[in-house]
Amino acid sequence: MLTTIFIIAMMLFLFGITIFVHEFGHFIVARKCGLVVETFSIGMGPALWKKEIGGIVYKIGAFPIGGYVSLPQLDPAGMEKLQGENENDRTELPEVSPWKKIAVSVAGPLFNIAFALPLAFLVTFAEPMPDHTAVGFVSTNSVAYAEGLRASDEILEVNGMPVVDWYGIMSEDLLSQGNETVSLLTRSGGATNRITIPSKATMETMRPAMRPLLAQVSAKDPADLAGLETGDLITQVADQPILWWHELSDSLQNYDGQQTTITVLRNQETITMDITPKYNDDLEKVIIGVMPGDPGMLPWTMEGSPIEQIKNDASKIGRLFKALGNKKERGSAAKALGGPIAIFTLLWFALKLGFLYAVGFIRFININLAVLNLLPLPVLDGGHICFALWEGITKRKVHPKVVITLINIFAILLLSAMLFLSWRDADRNWNVSRFFKKAPPAAETAK
Repeated sequence: MLTTIFIIAMMLFLFGITIFVHEFGHFIVARKCGLVVETFSIGMGPALWKKEIGGIVYKIGAFPIGGYVSLPQLDPAGMEKLQGENENDRTELPEVSPWKKIAVSVAGPLFNIAFALPLAFLVTFAEPMPDHTAVGFVSTNSVAYAEGLRASDEILEVNGMPVVDWYGIMSEDLLSQGNETVSLLTRSGGATNRITIPSKATMETMRPAMRPLLAQVSAKDPADLAGLETGDLITQVADQPILWWHELSDSLQNYDGQQTTITVLRNQETITMDITPKYNDDLEKVIIGVMPGDPGMLPWTMEGSPIEQIKNDASKIGRLFKALGNKKERGSAAKALGGPIAIFTLLWFALKLGFLYAVGFIRFININLAVLNLLPLPVLDGGHICFALWEGITKRKVHPKVVITLINIFAILLLSAMLFLSWRDADRNWNVSRFFKKAPPAAETAK
């Protein structure tokens, strides 16, 4: 129990410090530029704690999903209006140049990037990992095998896009589902080879060289019932040694509905437990309800110089934007999006792997937060930059009512998107939609 409480506390601290860094950037530059600051908030919603110091209200909100600095000269409506706390008279405020407004808006993302640098430096102390794109298994009756792909080969590109880990390979494979074929650039020894295989067959005919490390254990599935936990490393199934993820999957096929033993390494302790795998009709194979968590499957990188790490983080979110703008890839990219629950789930898993993995994830979140906030949407920093640029170029302010209307509309849209993604994340993790499904008619049940 103490470990769980400690992990939750660390999750809130690490995510909270990311929000603090972003909002502190706005806060400190706004003060230097002479802007009026009304509120500095970490978290959203009702205040768990607040105190007024020097005319500024400092508060901690109930929901740790964001934060804000209330700057009425930048946002005429004020974030506090959305919080139901705007009681200040803003009719007479000193004018602020558009260039100061831009400096304040850019400061938040820049502080996130600056904070990511020391985090990336810490990650360089993590243990080096094996080749992340190495193939662990290739079906002998597949097109990939006929084209010359073998176990231990490395995949360098998918459809012309460079990949550095299996997360990238699976992402590109997912985004290529609208194509008939997938092109792979592979390397065996010192020689490279380009092969073309049917789309939707990539992960069916080859499997990554991944350790059987658990990133997620589905509720009420065999693994959960047996007592498996996130962060466990499976080492044996029925006394059969297991080194790779595909070996785990293959060994389970012999135990449909039959109890067997499974051995795991948890916090340097070896544990053996009974488990009863089950057949899944959708996947058409025997499963226990777990997801892989090998470092090669992480969305964030754990190697390279600090600059290389940050470039890799930025390239992944850039690739997502590119996919969302591509007609063929848009649907698959939208399905892969995650919200606050997905973020905290990954942070939980990262802490289970080790502190440096959590540091790497927070670095990744800081870069994502910086890039996302620079999008030209009215409720984000990029929107305020656009308003200020318009004022600086045309010498005319955007009418306050227009600014207020746009910010409110996009705030509602953003909140709706977060709620939708949170619902979808919860359904993925805990299958909550089953509680809202109608029970089949009695006659159908009897049948």
